[in-house]
Amino acid sequence: MMKKNKLLIFMIALSLLLFSGCWNYKDIDEMRLVAGMALDYDEKGKEYITTIEIINPASEKEAQMHGELYQSRGKLPFDGVRDIITKTGRKLYWAHAKTIIISQDIAKKRIIPILDYIYRDAEFREDMRLIVSKEKTAREILESYHEKDVHPIISFHLDDAIESENNIAKYHCAQIWKFIKDLYSEGISPTLPTIRNIVVEGKIQPYIGGLTVFKGDKAVGWLDEVEAQGFLWTIDHIYGGLVVVESTMNKKATRITLEILKNNTKVKPIYIEGKLTMKIDAETDVMIGEIGGTQDFIGKEGRTILKKDAEKQIKQQIENVIKKVQKDYDSDIFKFSKSIKKEMPNVWKKIKPDWDKVFKDLKTEVNVVVNIKGSALKSKPIRVAK
Repeated sequence: MMKKNKLLIFMIALSLLLFSGCWNYKDIDEMRLVAGMALDYDEKGKEYITTIEIINPASEKEAQMHGELYQSRGKLPFDGVRDIITKTGRKLYWAHAKTIIISQDIAKKRIIPILDYIYRDAEFREDMRLIVSKEKTAREILESYHEKDVHPIISFHLDDAIESENNIAKYHCAQIWKFIKDLYSEGISPTLPTIRNIVVEGKIQPYIGGLTVFKGDKAVGWLDEVEAQGFLWTIDHIYGGLVVVESTMNKKATRITLEILKNNTKVKPIYIEGKLTMKIDAETDVMIGEIGGTQDFIGKEGRTILKKDAEKQIKQQIENVIKKVQKDYDSDIFKFSKSIKKEMPNVWKKIKPDWDKVFKDLKTEVNVVVNIKGSALKSKPIRVAK
């Protein structure tokens, strides 16, 4: 009996393997593959402007596939998506879509309709990345891109750049599901990376750097790249990147580039005599990457000076970004409320109704320790004989 049961199970498994197919299979010739999208809003016409980048497969004459832009308008966020189907003559397939660029106007006033549509539509991927354009429109990020030798499809190029965030530490990516989760979490607010066009050797290129700060579902301000790095230190999201420190020895100021090897930041609320303080302890391991002078910061004396200056600068970066966000944006992007709720649930219940006011006046105590682990392959700075 046992042998018969095993044989039956084996036959069922074999039949599933041999005869089952992909239930959702679609002929690629019947679809257009979407790589990414830009969304704008026309205040005058009260219409959404949708710009979609579609992957155009390589032909016999072309060595590789490339991106092709289609644009449409609609009264609702994705009326334009449906209209583009009539222009391409084929159904749009979103399984390979990587990025959605939104305009400042949408980020400030109209992000909920966008998120609602994406979240409800089964064809959209929840791991697509959201980026806010600092240009006048989102579409000009796609339209201005002509560096096909860098990457033939800009949406994939941007996705590659975002994937490198841990090595850059100048922005913080946000997948759609994570942004929505933070948007509806109690007490905290989300951020999104920002993008703009820059000119390099006479050519326009997209550049991701800095952050858009949200207060609830509305964008309320910006953080530049230095401030964004301070933010990442605060939330313990530093995994690499560079920090440039100005250090002085023998009355000579020298700019030194430190490569971040690893970091550990701990945030803990302290509640004493009715006063709440957020204690932020960051410990960072770095390596000396570049010394912009001939002063010896590799030796024991130089390292001691460099260590103190690096600790002072990182501490100031963290304090400055917290003060700016508290004063200008009143938005808990640091998730302090989450730490308080976890460590001190009773205190959180007490301050929760007035959290906006509490956050704005919240005191912080920042402590930074920098450990200099090495200096790449050199043991001494380069000196030029005179």
